[in-house]
Amino acid sequence: MAKFSLEPNRVLIVDDNQKVLDLLVELLKPEGYEVAAASDGASALDLVASFEPDVVVSDVVMPKVDGFELCRRIKQNPKTATIPVLLMSGSRQTSDDSIEGLTAGADDYLDIPFRHEALLVKVASLIERHRVDKHYREIVEQAADMIYTRTMDGYITSINAAGAGFFNRPVSELIGKHLSELIGAQAAARDIEQTRNADFKTPTRSLHCFKNEKGEIRYLEAVLTVERDRHGQPLRVRGVVRDIT
Repeated sequence: MAKFSLEPNRVLIVDDNQKVLDLLVELLKPEGYEVAAASDGASALDLVASFEPDVVVSDVVMPKVDGFELCRRIKQNPKTATIPVLLMSGSRQTSDDSIEGLTAGADDYLDIPFRHEALLVKVASLIERHRVDKHYREIVEQAADMIYTRTMDGYITSINAAGAGFFNRPVSELIGKHLSELIGAQAAARDIEQTRNADFKTPTRSLHCFKNEKGEIRYLEAVLTVERDRHGQPLRVRGVVRDIT
């Protein structure tokens, strides 16, 4: 299942059952993966930082830090938030397990017992998605245009290096800021209203004129796209902004 590469893809498996750990190692290593194992969530958090896995496969029920909490901590840490997490459960057989896992930020969910092929397909799929996402993020970071995402009500959730450079602030200071703090209350209110009323397919365009951090007057053209879930409900806004001064 694993694709050939100069460096093998890395999988971190987490389970307090040694037999399950051994089984997962036996399944994954022949597929070409580099595998590391942890017997609890606390140890796994240390390995996530040092091993830098391409995917984490974790049991849900574990002592100290369970799979849900492990997933939450991975997703809450900006340095590890993009690592896919596959949660497995065989002990907590409630209809809410998969929902809780997804709420914790899990990328997929697998019931135990499982078919070996099902596990391999899910791991390969998550690793491929991680590879594509990483490539996309590299493109975004190298882009000359400002690229950012925000919540529907205007709070910045990500921004690339070009955006940070334009506002002359580090990315860490821009994350969580409201759009009004960057482009002014009136322009921000207009953008938020436009995206709330946007249709499913057509991006919205807007023009802004304001002074940057250096006091220079800049003209910006923004193309805003509303990202939606499978039910058509708005999730976030992605913006691509070009300085046309």
